[in-house]
Amino acid sequence: MANTQGKSCDVLIIGGGISGAAIAAECAQRGLAVLLCDRGDVGGASSSQSDQILPGALHFLRRHNLPYFNKVIKEKALLQQRAPHLYCERPFVVVPSQQVAHSPISRIWLWLFQHWLQGGKRPTLTKRHASPHQLAPLAAGAHPAWVLVESMVDDARLVIENLLSAASHQASIRTQQTLVHARRTNGLWHSELQGPDGQITTLTSRCLINATGAQIAEAQEKIEGAESRCWVELKRKLFLVIPKFYQGDQGYLFESDCGQISVSPYHDHFCLVATVTGVEKVAAPSAATESEISDLLRRLNEHLITPLSADSVLRSYIIQQPLYSDACQATADGVEDYALDLNCADGQSPLISVFGGSFATHRAMAQQAAEMLGQYVQLQAAAAPATPLPGGDVNATSFDQFILGIASQFPWLPSHLLNHYCRTYGARARLLLAGSKRLADLGPQLTPGLYQREAEFLVQHEWVRCADDILWRRTRLGLYAEPNDQEQLQKWISEHLPSPSATQAYTMWCNPVSSGQIQ
Repeated sequence: MANTQGKSCDVLIIGGGISGAAIAAECAQRGLAVLLCDRGDVGGASSSQSDQILPGALHFLRRHNLPYFNKVIKEKALLQQRAPHLYCERPFVVVPSQQVAHSPISRIWLWLFQHWLQGGKRPTLTKRHASPHQLAPLAAGAHPAWVLVESMVDDARLVIENLLSAASHQASIRTQQTLVHARRTNGLWHSELQGPDGQITTLTSRCLINATGAQIAEAQEKIEGAESRCWVELKRKLFLVIPKFYQGDQGYLFESDCGQISVSPYHDHFCLVATVTGVEKVAAPSAATESEISDLLRRLNEHLITPLSADSVLRSYIIQQPLYSDACQATADGVEDYALDLNCADGQSPLISVFGGSFATHRAMAQQAAEMLGQYVQLQAAAAPATPLPGGDVNATSFDQFILGIASQFPWLPSHLLNHYCRTYGARARLLLAGSKRLADLGPQLTPGLYQREAEFLVQHEWVRCADDILWRRTRLGLYAEPNDQEQLQKWISEHLPSPSATQAYTMWCNPVSSGQIQ
């Protein structure tokens, strides 16, 4: 197991989720030499498997956390400008609990949410009765259903967009690199990273950021002097992927004394059913049990005219979301707020540990982290808040007009590919389709909906190393792929990665950091 000396940088970020990606983009834009690493794929944990619903009015009515929701509202407004291809608003039909009576005070809180936090600009948030087609799949209930407009963001793609922004400012992104040990010496951090081949590389940095999400406690044990008074507990969420059982683009939120169940549209023909099953203290991978799945289906079927069976479940999985709480114990319905813990025992080499956090407040958190580092390293002026992410520069008055522009430029493109490319890559869809004049120019279809041109684009530009990276994290095309399709795609990737063209392009979009600004 060889040990090699790696590059030096200003900031080494451990963890390639939304927190690490956002901090990498912010620091790189402000002139710091950044290196980010992850022991697996970037965006490979909760960032690629959540329900994509930004906390909104319903969360506010429950928690009344004004400072947190003020940050969320600002984040929503910026996301609409910075990444319109990843952001959308959907009506959600709220089915109240029949066991829990709702206080009239909730209407006051809703008015406050709309007219103060929202600035009175979102009249559609006001409670209104669901339409007949929205009520069609629901069984009759004691409480009438009502409708709220909630925001949704493709957070897996949001991670990639932030990393692309960081890479465009010369940040280096390294996947499959596990932190072995980190220590302070003479005002610098010396960190050892182990690659998939067992080789250990030692990197030197002025600053170190632990943004490992649910694994933050595990990472802290590998960092000398990382003692902290902060902690996280882990919200355990169960997800089921089922065929879409209703017409329309709306989602559903079923409330009960056992917790909320959300049903959201998922890639056109599917639904994502989610609920919180509890709070855990230890980060450990686990699979959904048959009893958990059957219990969730039973609770969901209480609200549906046509019940769903276990055979309807196409996929199930569990994620653990880090939940920071300054109380004695976190609660399952708590919001994913964050805390930044600054540790700089020698006054020269800061360590920032990110406790909690989510895509709902990622930019505010990244800006705060960068300002903390500004006490120790020189920062350039911050970019304009509404600066588009790489795919967000659509140069159109509306995203629908952008899609029409792509359709007129590539009239041969089937509608399902048009929507997929525009929604996934935004303005970068033109780069993906450059030079193509017919469908055959996209190459053979490797899996349903995935043509060779897109696979090459992802391998060259988005740090793809295996089939799951493409099918479940960069896209959701795994919903349509059979096992043999995945095997063929993996074979294609294995053959393509070592090629000179792929290596060159891959390096181009993942530039090594220069010697940085370390004195």
